Amino acid sequence: MSTYPYVIINAFTRTSFGGNPAVIIALPPNSLSQPQTFSKETMIKTSLAFAQPMAVFLSLSPEDSTLLDVRFYLGTLAPLICGHATLAAVKALCPEVKLRTKEGLIISARSITESGSEEDKYEITLPATPVVTVPDVEIDRIASVFSEAAGRNVQVEYAARGEGKMGNYLMVVVGPDENVGDMKLDCEVLRKTSYSINILTNVTPDADQVFVSRMFAPAAGLPEDHVCGSAHTLLVPYWATRLGKKNQEMYVRQVSPRGGELWVSWDQDRSLVRLKGHAKA
Repeated sequence: MSTYPYVIINAFTRTSFGGNPAVIIALPPNSLSQPQTFSKETMIKTSLAFAQPMAVFLSLSPEDSTLLDVRFYLGTLAPLICGHATLAAVKALCPEVKLRTKEGLIISARSITESGSEEDKYEITLPATPVVTVPDVEIDRIASVFSEAAGRNVQVEYAARGEGKMGNYLMVVVGPDENVGDMKLDCEVLRKTSYSINILTNVTPDADQVFVSRMFAPAAGLPEDHVCGSAHTLLVPYWATRLGKKNQEMYVRQVSPRGGELWVSWDQDRSLVRLKGHAKA
């Protein structure tokens, strides 16, 4: 049986027990352009064996030696993109990489050394996700689902879904009196929203951070994601617009039990979201 080098990296954290882990697996060149070399079935089995929040498979492209083909797997689930796994990959590989997904999306990622800091950060650039406000009657239904999951009334201010291929993402904004990090939710109840990805968010009174969030995906086999990069492709443009912070960097946190910290910005002209954070092997 063939063996391949791998490493587990925790993304969006400075510690070994925070952030979101991903296992990075380096395959021989051209492996992902030839399914018979490393098949979907093998990637699923490998992901299940590692039992990490995400497995990332990388292989040099046959057409471009500066490009790596990438596949993301969480068991049988193969998401279009995975932000935390991409950040982990650049930590594992080199100062700057370009990754190409199965759908042909090119993701840029690089390491950054900031003045006055002894720790590197890593930056990934993802397409921003436009959102569509859901109708009032749908907001009421979603609010009732979250209230049932919390066992109390949850103050829902706004809800929107992603457009296009991100249409299974739901963003729910709750009132400022809600403590998102302390909320106890029955994740299985959130299946009733009918969305695969359920993002919960609000602003914070803390002057040092702009907003917080959590992400739940029980329908995808992931009760709660520790830190979700792709969720921020909806969150960052929404909050940047609402708070007048377009093209400004914001410090934000995902307040899951493991937790994660991100420095984020929205390039409105290019419709890109930039996510920066630490990573720990």
